[in-house]
Amino acid sequence: MAQAAPRPPDERPESKSAAELIRQIVQDTSRLIQEEFQLLREELSNTVQRTGVAVALVAAGAFFLIFAIGYLGFALIVLLSALITPWISAALVGLAFLAVGAIVIYMGINRFRSIQTAPQTVETLKEDAEWLKHPTRPEEK
Repeated sequence: MAQAAPRPPDERPESKSAAELIRQIVQDTSRLIQEEFQLLREELSNTVQRTGVAVALVAAGAFFLIFAIGYLGFALIVLLSALITPWISAALVGLAFLAVGAIVIYMGINRFRSIQTAPQTVETLKEDAEWLKHPTRPEEK
C-alpha cells in the first residue's frame, strides 16, 4: 500500500484548523487514487504481456498440430495399413494426434489460469476500503 509521507514534528494534527485538515485529507486521497491507478496500469501491462505469451503458445501448438496431422498422419496410416486394415490405422492415427493436440491446448489453458490480474492493486484497494471505514485507527504493522 502507498505510504503517506511522515509529518514534520511541528505539524501536529491538533494545531491545524478543520479546513486545513479537510484540505490535507483531500490531497492525500487524491495522491492515493493516483498511486492506485499507477499500480493498476503496471499490473495490467504485466498481465497483458503474460497473456500474449499464453496466446502465442496455444497458436503455435495449433499450427504445428495442423501440419503434423497432414504429414505424419498420412505416413503413419500408410505404415499401419501394412499391418491392419486402412480404416483402423487411420482411426488410430487420428486419435493419437487428437491426444497430442489436447495436451498442448491444455498446457496453454493452464498458462491462462495462472495469470492473476492486478493482485497488488486488489489487495491495496481492500486495505484502502478498510482504512476509509476506520480512518482514525492507528495503522497496524
